Amino acid sequence: MKNKFNFLQFTNWLLICRENIIQIRDMVLNEKISKEEALEKLRAEKRKIGILRGVLDRNIHLHGVQKDFLKKLKDLKKEYGIE
Repeated sequence: MKNKFNFLQFTNWLLICRENIIQIRDMVLNEKISKEEALEKLRAEKRKIGILRGVLDRNIHLHGVQKDFLKKLKDLKKEYGIE
């Protein structure tokens, strides 16, 4: 059974991960959390990004995506160092 995801939902997940990483960085710089806590939180974000990467690697059907984007997906993955 193929899973189907909305493209906006998928990009929203990526943006949430990015925002979480920025918040962790700011908390470390402002010394609100220890570096050990920050590492734990960063590992959790890494797991989330790994799951999203797995979705892209399985060529899951994304709703709301233009065919050109899917054709260029491999190039985009290489550009961002995913592949």
